[in-house]
Amino acid sequence: MEDEITFSASVFMCLFGSPLILYAMSGSIFSFIFNRSPKHNMIIITNLTRLALASIVISLPVSLYVNYKLKQDGYLTCDRISWMSPTTYVKDLSLCK
Repeated sequence: MEDEITFSASVFMCLFGSPLILYAMSGSIFSFIFNRSPKHNMIIITNLTRLALASIVISLPVSLYVNYKLKQDGYLTCDRISWMSPTTYVKDLSLCK
């Protein structure tokens, strides 16, 4: 493994939440052009919303597991600039910027 690893749970949430955002944008464009809702609109929105909510719920255990596993492998965490910044794991604290 590398000497420096950067992990962010928010990237995980954005990855699984992006289909809902993309469908909302494309659905609004479709509605604007054709002046009607797309076929099976509510079914698609319901399932994409479930996927987005599941990603929020799953991101906490995934984040805890990644933190546990990397610390077991001897990685140390660098100080974060803010609570939104990703966590950086390093083998030696001198690698922290």
